Amino acid sequence: MHSSIYLTGSTIDAQEVVAQGPDADWRSLAMTKLTRYGLKVVNPLELPWTPEHPGAQDLNEGLNIKVQRSLELIDQCDAVLANLNRSSYGTAMEIFYAFRRGKVVTVVGPSPFSPWVLSHSQARFGDIQLALNYIIEEQVQPSVLPSALQYEALLAERYEQLPPSGEPDYKFIGGDLPVLILAPHATAYWREGEFQEADAYTGAMAHLVNRLCACHSLLTSYCCVADPCWYLETPFRRAFADIVKSGQVGLVLVLLGSLWQESPGLKLYAEAQGEEYAQRLKGALTKLEPVSLEALDDRLGVLPRFAEEELAVPTVVLRMHKRYRMPRLQPKPFVQLHEALRDFVIEVGTELLRSKS
Repeated sequence: MHSSIYLTGSTIDAQEVVAQGPDADWRSLAMTKLTRYGLKVVNPLELPWTPEHPGAQDLNEGLNIKVQRSLELIDQCDAVLANLNRSSYGTAMEIFYAFRRGKVVTVVGPSPFSPWVLSHSQARFGDIQLALNYIIEEQVQPSVLPSALQYEALLAERYEQLPPSGEPDYKFIGGDLPVLILAPHATAYWREGEFQEADAYTGAMAHLVNRLCACHSLLTSYCCVADPCWYLETPFRRAFADIVKSGQVGLVLVLLGSLWQESPGLKLYAEAQGEEYAQRLKGALTKLEPVSLEALDDRLGVLPRFAEEELAVPTVVLRMHKRYRMPRLQPKPFVQLHEALRDFVIEVGTELLRSKS
């Protein structure tokens, strides 16, 4: 399990650290203590804010991008730690947004707390150390079904929407384990002039495995004008190649859907380099039902073969019947499949990590 905590609240300068002691630098303290207990900390200090009162100056495009980036980071986290010792419009808005998105919000600040804070947080403390101890003891973890439903709902808003000008149609979320999960049909796409619907919940699955295993994931986040599996000259393929060439990937796992009219079940595809991993994944999945293992073919497009032959990285493709991608109507198969993938990625990723050290 891998929890992630988003930090929000005003920063302080060096003089205050000297005057108030080391606990005054609450961000450094939080990062040091939480990471020591295996928690991932997201500290958005690289997104500098202008003063709270910029006079008559309107928000420019750069600030809008920073706000959007902050909201995306909150979406990717399980919980928020907010420091309210100084009032901040931005912190208040992030607390409100995070709580409405179902995140666990822990607040540090002077009492009595505002009714708005009481209504939009789960825990409140006057001391940063007590707040950190609470988060460590709780070890807030995303539950599979609510997290999948929540993420897919956000993704579904953009299934058929083209990306805004200047934005990519994909999202990369980095991790620690050298396994890369691809969901190239997480949103709708075009192939040979025909509109194709998204492989529902493949994006949520890739996102959730990333959250719980700390592996890498790359998924489409807007409608693609060209199928990333079918055509090589796409932004998705170029980003994929750059990630693999960085040397941080030892195995690629591609998640695709299959149609109702196809035989129900799970199907694996691999070539020589990925066959050993495919056999291991097959063994994990046969706890659910018999799984077929075949060679890569034209039905999968050119992306998996490009990964195997051009990028020389072991690649396994998993095609999932829709009944494994319906967490509302059939939650048990969805959870069982997720757990099998999670255990496989942790086991293989840990082995790959050790082999590099």
